[in-house]
Amino acid sequence: MAWRPVLVLLLSAPYLGEVLSTATPPLDLLLPWNLALFVALYGCGALLCRELAHRWGLGLPGLILLGMAYGVYEEALVDRFWFDPAYARHSGVGDYARIWHTNLLLATHLTAFHAAVSVCSSVIIVTRLFPGDRDRAWVRPRGLLVAAAGMPLVLFLTYESYVRPPLGPALVALGIGVLFVVGAYLSRHLPRPARAPSRRPRPRLLVVTAFACTGAHFVLVYAVPSTGLPWPAGVALTLAPLLAGVLAVRRWATTGPFGRDGLCVVTGILGFFAVLDAFVGLGGRYDLTAGAVLTAVGLAWLHRRARPRTSPLVS
Repeated sequence: MAWRPVLVLLLSAPYLGEVLSTATPPLDLLLPWNLALFVALYGCGALLCRELAHRWGLGLPGLILLGMAYGVYEEALVDRFWFDPAYARHSGVGDYARIWHTNLLLATHLTAFHAAVSVCSSVIIVTRLFPGDRDRAWVRPRGLLVAAAGMPLVLFLTYESYVRPPLGPALVALGIGVLFVVGAYLSRHLPRPARAPSRRPRPRLLVVTAFACTGAHFVLVYAVPSTGLPWPAGVALTLAPLLAGVLAVRRWATTGPFGRDGLCVVTGILGFFAVLDAFVGLGGRYDLTAGAVLTAVGLAWLHRRARPRTSPLVS
């Protein structure tokens, strides 16, 4: 087992997915019960996605789809925030885009967040930290089974803590998650995009684009419900910055996701949440401010440590 990347991934995924999103204070993550729970959910989920992507020979699209499947599992089946009206009201979304007991606006937003931050950003950062382990499996099959068992264990332990949705919407959510996994597996047959060798690197532009698209999506999610737009148009509007960001990255990137450009995109995404944490911290949440500073320092160090090189899309 490649214990170093496994250990760092098990710890970094909960930090990025739970703390950087302001859902959990940084010090609360260090409580033994919370740490074990988040490692079993976030850490095992990110590890499972990475290992499946490696074993199936997937590129970045496959890893994203696996991350989306993880997002469905956590938010629709474990936390069940897709179906919780109280959570929707508390977040400011209310009953907007609520169809068949499901808030579609929050469902798409949370799924995109976990795919981009909890899974893809965590995997890319850890892979950059340990480039020598990039082209090998990080755990043996037995370790993979342990990671797969950790996620339903969290569901069992926390089942009574969250709202219970009707069976029909829950089964539909489960089916969507399965479809994402099937889509990820089939994506290995997609042709790899051709890369123009003469393209000029634009790392700063990638950082700014990822930051702006992440921020635009985040702001629109919480602003659209007050606009009066019909929910199909509103949900589509919130997803437009993400689509624009994907197209821009595909156009301007000169390396694969585990190269310099992948790190730049991750920096832009996480940079938005670091800025958000810093502003929230001004209200007295100095632990969030400390977390934002820690994130910024870590990303800066990783950029200094990284040497520019071209990486293929296959993990």
